[in-house]
Amino acid sequence: MGNSRTRIALLVLLGVLMCAVGALVVRSFLGQDGSASSVTSTDEEVMQVASSQGADASSAGADSQLNGNPETESEFVRAVREGEYRTIRLVGDSITAGFGADGFENPDLAASGAVIYDDGAGTVHYEPAPSIECWANAFRAWATEQGAQGFVNAGICGWFMHDLARDPNAWLGEGADVIVVALGTNDAGYYGPQVFADDARAALAAAERVSKLVVVIAPVADLRPHEMLVEPAAELGDILQGICDERGYVFVDPRDAVMPQMFCDDGLHPTSEGSLAIWQCIRTTLGLDVR
Repeated sequence: MGNSRTRIALLVLLGVLMCAVGALVVRSFLGQDGSASSVTSTDEEVMQVASSQGADASSAGADSQLNGNPETESEFVRAVREGEYRTIRLVGDSITAGFGADGFENPDLAASGAVIYDDGAGTVHYEPAPSIECWANAFRAWATEQGAQGFVNAGICGWFMHDLARDPNAWLGEGADVIVVALGTNDAGYYGPQVFADDARAALAAAERVSKLVVVIAPVADLRPHEMLVEPAAELGDILQGICDERGYVFVDPRDAVMPQMFCDDGLHPTSEGSLAIWQCIRTTLGLDVR
């Protein structure tokens, strides 16, 4: 009987000790006030932060094409956002004007009312409508979103690098912080490589004098038969690239970007899809995409 009582007492004492140890373990896990411990709280916070960052990154990915990212933006983006490049002027032919793209109307109808060329002798051209779905207006939308104070699309159908070299003041106006020259498609049908090179040097030098930055876009590899051209437009891009390398101009090369199915029936003018392929080349070269 005595032994039985002793065993019971030992079992009770063991049970009490086990409860005490269990309470200490639980208290250590929960903290003194019974709330979750700092370790557990930190883990939850990390999960919440990671989730939040993931959502932010997803949002940033959707917005980055227009809004940029201060930690990864290019020098061009920085200059536009900080007001160093406040104005942008495009100088080009019908591809810049948006001929063949959705929404195009004859720019000579003065849809926007803005004069883009005036030689003082009666030759006046007006800016194409900003609603055309082309690379120029995609660029306009991006620049406006970044805070640019002035954007002009001085694209004139049927015009040449030769025209810019001949009378740059009439086409460049008062200039701009950034001048983008996209010419050569029409020159290919009339001028050989040496004449084009001379015209390009003169035209781009004039643009350089009235800007902080000159950007040159090579003519695309259109579908016109080579026998009807003095020099294939795409090959004039090699001349432009050489001049850009010499003078420090930015060279954009969309020659392989516009696929055959992205041209209108004339084989010369890109559709909206082709025009926006040119825009993607511009985005990549200028670093407008987050990398």
